[in-house]
Amino acid sequence: MSSSERYMPEVLIVGGGATGTGIARDLAMRGVEVLLAEAGDLSSGASGGNHGMLHSGARYAVTDPEAARECATEGEVLKRIAGFCIEDTGGLFVSLPRDDHAYLDRFLDGCRGSGVRAEEISICEALRSEPNISSDIAAAVRVPDASVDPFFLVWGMAESAREAGATVLTHTPVTSLHVKEGRIARAVLGRGERRRTVRPEVVVNASGAWCGRVAAMAGQRIDMQLDKGSMVVFNGRLVNGLVNRLRPPADGDILVPHRSSTILGTTSGPGTLEDVRATATEVEGLLRAATEVLPGLSTARTIRSYAGVRPLLNGNGRGRQASRAFTVIDHSEGGVENLLSVAGGKLTTCRLMAEKASDAVMRRLGRSGACRTMLEEISPPVIGGGSFQEEVMRRKYGAFTGTILAECIGSPLGREEACSCESVSVGELEHFAASPDVISLSDLMRRTRAGMGYCQAGLCVFRMASALDAGEPRREIERFLAERWKGISPVLRGEQLRQEAFKAHLFKVHGIDHTREG
Repeated sequence: MSSSERYMPEVLIVGGGATGTGIARDLAMRGVEVLLAEAGDLSSGASGGNHGMLHSGARYAVTDPEAARECATEGEVLKRIAGFCIEDTGGLFVSLPRDDHAYLDRFLDGCRGSGVRAEEISICEALRSEPNISSDIAAAVRVPDASVDPFFLVWGMAESAREAGATVLTHTPVTSLHVKEGRIARAVLGRGERRRTVRPEVVVNASGAWCGRVAAMAGQRIDMQLDKGSMVVFNGRLVNGLVNRLRPPADGDILVPHRSSTILGTTSGPGTLEDVRATATEVEGLLRAATEVLPGLSTARTIRSYAGVRPLLNGNGRGRQASRAFTVIDHSEGGVENLLSVAGGKLTTCRLMAEKASDAVMRRLGRSGACRTMLEEISPPVIGGGSFQEEVMRRKYGAFTGTILAECIGSPLGREEACSCESVSVGELEHFAASPDVISLSDLMRRTRAGMGYCQAGLCVFRMASALDAGEPRREIERFLAERWKGISPVLRGEQLRQEAFKAHLFKVHGIDHTREG
């Protein structure tokens, strides 16, 4: 569509994270004409910058009962509708002798009051289920936590929305919102050849941490705070289920088994929208805290660190004291009657956030239609069987696996392994590299997991670049590896530091220096 053409969707959704794609899916399933515009790639914000914990609600049972109740309900819903990208591992909350013993009773009471299933178990039973945790634990409670892959959850919702008729555009920023007579009369999307003007009946601002900036385009203000959380990734499964510290939420008290790795989180501190990354100081603090519960972390191999920015509502504490609840803001009180913003919340509650926002949109449109997302699976179950590689694909792509696998079989090298760390085939890379959504190696990584594993793309980056067929492959490789380096450098020490220095030397021989800043 050229810059001179006009498009009139009923609803424009700004933001391609879990909330935005969830709203697009919900509204499209209700028969609404939807256009979603994402400035970068799907999950490139907070939806991809978390520790992959599907909350049972237990973590907030004492400090934030409302968020706990929402998580308790919605966590079970997501297990039912998005099982292809969720591992229902269960979880433990464990305390150490120096922790406040009175917190156990408050925790159990809070879980009962919030509808969170929690069962105190014996120390022996806890050590049998998690043999790597400290034998000094003083108490243990079992809860129904789970692990979720946010990249495939969001991708699955976007594809489901498309199947229901929605248009989903990535790398298409909203550059301006023009208000006339109390309404957003038009919105300009994209730049250059991708620039287009749309005239929606309703605009939904679901841009997460960027919510304030998008609202400001229409002269509106959202009172929010940005809270940065940093995480560390370890090679291998160091825990069988999620392990949480049984105390008020603090740094380094969550361990999440995630596919072939373990993710440790998280810190809490002031955040910004630019250059979000973990620091060596944050990494050391996380390791120090978590080693008290899992002593083996001191010798485990760290793969990388990363950070995300939580968009939290103001007015109820700062940082960890701020509520994880969400709200749908109607900007008609501020003078813009066709703008809604969704602020706050968590990945676990994304479906509920989408339902409430979609209900508000339907009222604004004067349309009827009930929400079906609680009942209809994002990706119907796929019968197991076949090779290990096929099973790995099913755990990423769900019912979409058949189409991708057929292309792998049809390609001369399609079944050949391109990324051994994450068991990604050449055919998978070729399939997604052909998508208009994918314009960079980072986009390709988010859709396949190639480059996320043990070697951090050291062994597969050239295969990835070959599939993408970028205009300047060497520059694209350097850009991609530089982004990985931001996460690798804070965790380096000892032998691992020497290995990474050697890897950097090998790339420099080929004219690629990914360790430079800027």
